[in-house]
Amino acid sequence: MAIRRSTNSVWGENMKKILGIFMLIAGIVIAVTASSASFAYFEADREIHLAIVPDDNELIDLVPLQPYAYINSNGMLVIDLSSANGNWEEGLGEGVSPDSIYVFEHVFGVSNHLWENVTICMNIEYSGSGAISFFEGEYTNETVGVDTLHVTILPGETAEIGMIIDSEGLDDGDALSGTLNFDAKLGECPVVG
Repeated sequence: MAIRRSTNSVWGENMKKILGIFMLIAGIVIAVTASSASFAYFEADREIHLAIVPDDNELIDLVPLQPYAYINSNGMLVIDLSSANGNWEEGLGEGVSPDSIYVFEHVFGVSNHLWENVTICMNIEYSGSGAISFFEGEYTNETVGVDTLHVTILPGETAEIGMIIDSEGLDDGDALSGTLNFDAKLGECPVVG
């Protein structure tokens, strides 16, 4: 007795095998395509809130400590030893005299109110007449003013900055002016000398 197989069942089994192979190939193609894709784009909108405040309310404050320094209408620290200073009153001095040296302690302060509770190195650089220089803290006869001052300020502390004015060689009616640049960096200032 001979067993005869139906060609339909052989054809069905072969079709199943071929279909299985195609599905396996399609799965591999999808897996390879998905794994070789690289990120191309992301977009999101987020809020940022910044308050623009006067120098004496910043995270790193510039605070007037003497009437010779004040915060102007633009919110910026100004040092002004003239009758143009808003703190000047009739009958008070209007400037410095020629061929003199004036020392003013604690003219303004630089405070560290950063939220991270970190120490900063504040570089204070003066550009202008060589007759004006700055120092930190109390003046002693050995204190030397400089036009570039490096001050370490601990969290929550205020460095008090004074200034020396040397009007040697200047005449009545001359004026001195310049600009202070403040640049803070994270960490203590390097020790010089």
